[in-house]
Amino acid sequence: MSIKSSVLEKFRRRIAWDDINTQVLISQLESARYEEISNQKIDEADITSDACCVSGNGSAEIVVRENLTICGLHLIPHILKIFNTNTISHKLHFKEGDQVSKNSSVATIDGEQKEILLVERTILNFLQKLSGIATLTKKYVDQIDPFSVDLLDTRKTTPGFRQLEKYATACGGSFNHRMGLYDRILIKDNHLRAIGVYNKDSFTNKLSSIRDKYKDHIIEVEIDSVELLEPAISCKFDAILVDNFSPEEVKKTMNINNNRVIIEASGGINLSTISKYAKAKPHFISTGSIVHQSRWLDIGLDWN
Repeated sequence: MSIKSSVLEKFRRRIAWDDINTQVLISQLESARYEEISNQKIDEADITSDACCVSGNGSAEIVVRENLTICGLHLIPHILKIFNTNTISHKLHFKEGDQVSKNSSVATIDGEQKEILLVERTILNFLQKLSGIATLTKKYVDQIDPFSVDLLDTRKTTPGFRQLEKYATACGGSFNHRMGLYDRILIKDNHLRAIGVYNKDSFTNKLSSIRDKYKDHIIEVEIDSVELLEPAISCKFDAILVDNFSPEEVKKTMNINNNRVIIEASGGINLSTISKYAKAKPHFISTGSIVHQSRWLDIGLDWN
């Protein structure tokens, strides 16, 4: 018994911009628009620009004020459309996932100054948030690349923003774990407790029939001790998630496993500890910290 390459490749998937659900995206952007203008008419909503008598055309640069991995550029035309900005044109200077140096312009925006000010904050918010995730993800990937270990994200995402946050981790070099409950079977500790699994015998008795019932699905199970490794392998699952193992326990697991199933290490892994886990050479390391420990980066709009 050994890992099937086809199964391994299913774990190595990254969401691309073309995979983004447009209907969900439009809903998100409509919410962002409402936050800015409420129910006002677009041309009457920005009372500050009206008070300042802003008029005429202008040109502005979107400038990064620190080194980063850029993400969110593909959102710009969608934001312009949702705000009905008829005069604005834009030009991108980088591709998603590019490494961008401090003080570089990632995009130029031309058009009526009032319209540029209308969309400024929404564009910057998305770029700052998503680039923050992509940049932190890239740091994690750089830590484990020398050990030929791949990174996975998790479902620990901001409610309603999962596809964009997973897109950002992909731009940073991570592979995407399951998108939701619908696309992969992942039997976690609470599933095991719910069906009365407390030891090796009950593990095998309760789970051994799942593979036959779900032949066409990727199946992964979480274990919290090395003793459950062989029972999990005997159930013919595709992958085993070792949760809250020490790096030494992960290494022991890999030796016992002998490449029979995919091993994913997870639980409390962060930027300061990930290289220790990578040295144990699991197939994947997953962490939610690339999203929930990321910060918004410094990106601004400057007039030319």
